[in-house]
Amino acid sequence: MKQNNFLKIAFLFLFLFVFIFNSKAQSAGDIAFVGFNTDGDKDFAIVALADIAANSTIYFTDDSTTGVGSPSALTGGEGTITWSSGSNIINAGTIVIFSDLDNDSNPNFGVNIGSITRSGSFNISSSRDNIIAYIGTLGTPTTYIAAIQIGTASSGSYVIGPFDGDGITLTNTTLVIGTSLILADNSASPDGGVYNGSRSGQVSFSGYYSDIEDNSNWSTSTTDGESFLPFSQEAFTTNTTNWSGGTSSVWNLAGNWDNGIPTSSSLANIPEVGTAPIISSTATVGNLNITEADGLTISSGGSLIVGGTSTGNVTYNRTLTIDADNAKSWHLVSSPVSGEIMTDIRANNNLLTNGSSLVSFATYDNTTDANGDWVYFGNTATDALTNGRGYSAKVSSGDLSFTGTINTSNVSIALTQGSGGSGNNFNLLGNPYTSSINSGDFITQNTSELTQAEIYVWEEASEQYLTKLSSANFKVSPAQGFFVEASSTNSVVFSKGIQSHETDNFQKSVNTRPEVKLNVTDGSLNRFADIYYINGTTTGFDNGYDGKLFGGVSHSFAVFSNLVDNSNTEKYQIQSLPDSNYENMVVPIGVIASAGKEIVFTAEALNLPSGIKVFLEDRELSKFTRLDEVNSSYKITLGSALSGSGRFFLHTRSSALSTDDIALSGINIFATNKNTLRVTGVNDTNTSIKIYNILGKKILDTSFASKGVADVNLPNFTSGVYIVQLTTEKGKLSKKIVLE
Repeated sequence: MKQNNFLKIAFLFLFLFVFIFNSKAQSAGDIAFVGFNTDGDKDFAIVALADIAANSTIYFTDDSTTGVGSPSALTGGEGTITWSSGSNIINAGTIVIFSDLDNDSNPNFGVNIGSITRSGSFNISSSRDNIIAYIGTLGTPTTYIAAIQIGTASSGSYVIGPFDGDGITLTNTTLVIGTSLILADNSASPDGGVYNGSRSGQVSFSGYYSDIEDNSNWSTSTTDGESFLPFSQEAFTTNTTNWSGGTSSVWNLAGNWDNGIPTSSSLANIPEVGTAPIISSTATVGNLNITEADGLTISSGGSLIVGGTSTGNVTYNRTLTIDADNAKSWHLVSSPVSGEIMTDIRANNNLLTNGSSLVSFATYDNTTDANGDWVYFGNTATDALTNGRGYSAKVSSGDLSFTGTINTSNVSIALTQGSGGSGNNFNLLGNPYTSSINSGDFITQNTSELTQAEIYVWEEASEQYLTKLSSANFKVSPAQGFFVEASSTNSVVFSKGIQSHETDNFQKSVNTRPEVKLNVTDGSLNRFADIYYINGTTTGFDNGYDGKLFGGVSHSFAVFSNLVDNSNTEKYQIQSLPDSNYENMVVPIGVIASAGKEIVFTAEALNLPSGIKVFLEDRELSKFTRLDEVNSSYKITLGSALSGSGRFFLHTRSSALSTDDIALSGINIFATNKNTLRVTGVNDTNTSIKIYNILGKKILDTSFASKGVADVNLPNFTSGVYIVQLTTEKGKLSKKIVLE
């Protein structure tokens, strides 16, 4: 009984902690409105006057309050913008801008930090309207946070709702004029307005509310609200500090600043001095003004986040590995600053030459070839680098440096699709910021534009592309490029809110997930396929949990898996399966390798259930090899080239296997085109195949021998659905196929 009481108390304290933590930035006065536009597509902006906790949800409505209830109910009938703040804390002083809100189909409908959805008829008007921010659930506030009344009162009352007798408190909301409610009433019906008062000088963020409420600090227009766009992203700060460089060039050294090392609450000024600053670790600043001629330098591995605005030049240096073999040492890169041009890339970096008139800096063209083409810049190129675009690069010595201004806003870049011709849909993008970005957040915010919820990064050390799933939340470093596969030609958006500081050990978290990593080597190159076991996944395709082998280049050596349920023929570098039923799941393993090559399989098995062993089956040779034991491996010299699956299978079993145990497991039947049917996973000298049309009429009866993969020629069938019946010495198997 004492233990039960202890657990109850512990859970109570845990609940209170979570509640208090999640409520940290969700009380009246924690945000304030600093801009609105009632013309065009409707926009508004807020400033955080306290830190907003990660993954917060705040509702914005143009509804009014009734004054009835505690807290007051809303009148209903208007619309709501639901804002999810994102996975990072939003620092006090940060500006959040909501754009093109009158229709969620607008191309620029969105927010610069986090994500939004629209419900109802949110449509702020110049004819005396309001915006109210609250937490709770859609349409039901539990706490009011902030509000703005747009336009003067009519007949002595505001449309926002009834006030108490003091004339400043919105009844039953705790919102008070000057501390959590703003009256933008210096004209009767303003089309737009923006706070233009000071954003520095106050010693506390709450001190700014009286400044924001003061109408003399606002500019309004009764004719053109869009003249105030774009809203300024200059952060509000409570500290101003100036660089002196009196001690050294080290940014994070108090002796180099006249008012302390900058923080997210600081306005940092870097004037012309004898020693310019260098950031070699992490730095965060509210606003940054650089007039120093040498600018600010960020060393490779360093990271800078500017919450507000930035002026002046910054140079980011990225260290690239160099190999004596010039065919190696390629890296995928991107410019973490805006305004860099090829003239300076060529002049400031030791790029290797790639032919008589080309340099080793290239874009990826997905329009001309299924495996893509690298288009190299000439040795006189002056092109501007594109924000958010990725490039391949190789240097002979030194770092690769980029110089320009910091991107402090969202960055958009249009996708291209080349699969309609002879190309593919892979796009080479890159981190446009001087800090890391969360790929999971990037994928989530752009999921409708991507074929699958994953990115592909190049690992130079192993000379291969690695698939990174959205669920892994892989952190893309500053100046790092990566591939995505486009499902449209719309734009993807890099939100400024997905930035974070990361250190070299950010991926070294403990993993308790059951998994098998199947490795294969040819003595020179090492390749792998991962099998994860995760509750809630299936044996079919699970977007965000199954990741394809990168298809934007050709592979001379690779290993992959096919889906256990054989629902498609994609090649997967990562496949996630249910964390159960291990003994009945057989994973088809594919290999790409040339004839005569000796390859060696090994496996790393982590956190599998007790008693479960890992076996590799070579169906062509009828061999089973246990791979989860120390120093175990399977070595084979290939008599013919391999380019797919059907020969190898991965089993997880509690006992040894034989050919009698596997029956027809792992067999796949699919059409490679209208005239060819491919059968994989069959090792039999006399396999028969019958094909029936949808009416049950047999239209093909033939037999073949196979040692893993066999192609069956089809006559000129009409397009439609057919039933294939396969018979081997192990039994019968039927499958529906579609010929197009």
